[in-house]
Amino acid sequence: MMPIPLRAAGLLTLALLATGCGHRQAAVANNDAAAAAFVPPPMQKAKPLPGQAQVAPLTNYVGKYPNDAVAGVAFYDRTEVAQALVDAVADQQLRHRITSRDAVSVPIVRMADGRLAAHGCTPHDCADQNWTFLVAADGSKGEACWHDAATMGTASAWYAGSMPKRRPGDCPQA
Repeated sequence: MMPIPLRAAGLLTLALLATGCGHRQAAVANNDAAAAAFVPPPMQKAKPLPGQAQVAPLTNYVGKYPNDAVAGVAFYDRTEVAQALVDAVADQQLRHRITSRDAVSVPIVRMADGRLAAHGCTPHDCADQNWTFLVAADGSKGEACWHDAATMGTASAWYAGSMPKRRPGDCPQA
């Protein structure tokens, strides 16, 4: 057997690599049919794990900050509050902002209509970027208000499970 010159071996390796790459790209390019047929599973309501049901009423959070724990669980970590927020606000970034532990917040209050209100704002910009999440004492009827003066002027966006609706004024604080 004759030895293959080093230059010929290098060219042969390059040729093999080039043909392999072309087949890989063609395979990837033809693999888009699966995505079109994909149907995501339906969303399921959140529920506590067995033995971890939250028994303290939501009204126990009145006077406490959203990140304060009641019976070991913070307000937004309660299953019914988290579900009410997801149901009210489809925008994941806004939900993250509302539940952020870096936000400035005030103690939760009970509104005249009986709902609980958790108000917060962007640090060092509370007048221009603030929000309020309202939820019934049983954890239902979540509604969120988002105010950004730069984009909304003197109005706020209200979310309650559909497209937000504009209302005049800032988000309520009490």
